[in-house]
Amino acid sequence: MINKKFIFILVFIILFPFSISCSKFKILNFRIYNLYEYEGDIKPAGHDWLKGKKIFVDPGHGGKGTSDRFRIGPGGITEEEVNLRVGMILGDMLEKAGALVYYSREKDEDIPLRDRVDMVNDFQPDLLISLHHDGSPRPMDNVNHPSVLIWGNRKVNPMSFAFAELLLDEFNKLMDAKGAVISDFSVYKETGTMILRETRYTCPGAIGEAGFFSDEQHAKRLNDIHYNQAEAEAYFIAVSRFIERGLPKAEVLISSQPDNSSYLYNLIKDADPVIALKVNSGLERAGIIKESVNAALDGVPVKCRAAADDLYFIDYGKRLYPGGHSIKFSFKNQRNQSSMIYSAGFTIEIKKGDYDRLISEGIKFLNTKVKQKEGLKMLLSAYSMGLTDPDAGRVIWNIAKGFNLIADKVNSDYYYAKLYHFYPQSKYAKNLEGRFKGYRFPVEYNGKSLKVIFEPDLKDQSRK
Repeated sequence: MINKKFIFILVFIILFPFSISCSKFKILNFRIYNLYEYEGDIKPAGHDWLKGKKIFVDPGHGGKGTSDRFRIGPGGITEEEVNLRVGMILGDMLEKAGALVYYSREKDEDIPLRDRVDMVNDFQPDLLISLHHDGSPRPMDNVNHPSVLIWGNRKVNPMSFAFAELLLDEFNKLMDAKGAVISDFSVYKETGTMILRETRYTCPGAIGEAGFFSDEQHAKRLNDIHYNQAEAEAYFIAVSRFIERGLPKAEVLISSQPDNSSYLYNLIKDADPVIALKVNSGLERAGIIKESVNAALDGVPVKCRAAADDLYFIDYGKRLYPGGHSIKFSFKNQRNQSSMIYSAGFTIEIKKGDYDRLISEGIKFLNTKVKQKEGLKMLLSAYSMGLTDPDAGRVIWNIAKGFNLIADKVNSDYYYAKLYHFYPQSKYAKNLEGRFKGYRFPVEYNGKSLKVIFEPDLKDQSRK
């Protein structure tokens, strides 16, 4: 006797032989496809450098395919449906390669952006990928090209830019039209995108816009399971190429024990501590490009002396002045992969009278030929402990002057702009009337904050 379940399946296939879809499966030409699994020719397991790497996969949008008309393309295709399909295939490939994958969503649901951000920051991934497809208000012009968005720019976000270039290269191979890597500030002019902005200090990340679902021909491709597989392959190859180059990491070491028992952050009572950068190329058989180690203390460039392949001492001069300080640095490994921009903060003990003394001596030193940089460092230290002081405008004016004297026009212009926009009642700001106009004001990029680690043997190591 023929099984009734078998008859039902047979009739089902005969009645709908070419394309039957549900949320996860599609029957196409008598074959059942799992829309969320990879079935292509790439062997993910062969990319063994992906093992153990943490990748956050964020299929954009979700849950509003029938109500958000801007995300509905020709033939009824929705962006969020394709985002999910490609994202799940990509995740399947990464998992088969041994990567640890966290998804912002695994079904058609609306996950608030804040929740996605929290997921990323909790997971602490090596890379964030947000998958999207673009839409155009002028589909009649057949607008269709890829783009990859990063937060900020290539200078403050070098690792994200490196990944974005690789991803765009793969998109360009996949599509007929060529695209570009752009800043998300080109779209969201004040803040950039939330998913990248709020995770910029956590990990490198990018938003992939793999063409326009609003284009009729591309919408047909996006509705093709084979094309979804090919798009996921483009993402996978870009991720693999990026990870294979290594993921540089670093630590900041200091010879004095930081004290966090008071309201001052990382209080150091030693005015001349030894500070070093412990760097890791992220590669087993290749180290750091020595010339690429670039550091600044409070914005003033400092030399980095190599003591070993992975240890660089910061040469900041004879002493550090009272107040808050921040080291900012980056480097590249021998595969030319840049680190993130890192920063570490600490405070040198402040005593009565230090603030006024540093301002007075700092301004005096600016007017000499041999101590201009020292005067600038004094003023920067003073400013760190008097951000809202009524005399802050005068301090910033002289800091800008100091940077100009050491031929650093970029920082000089930054502090003049900061004075004009942020201290509008200062008489020094009034001196800048006409130089700055409009609504654009300077913004500081802090970099990924690192903990300052106490290393008691650091002074002895520095003498070797």
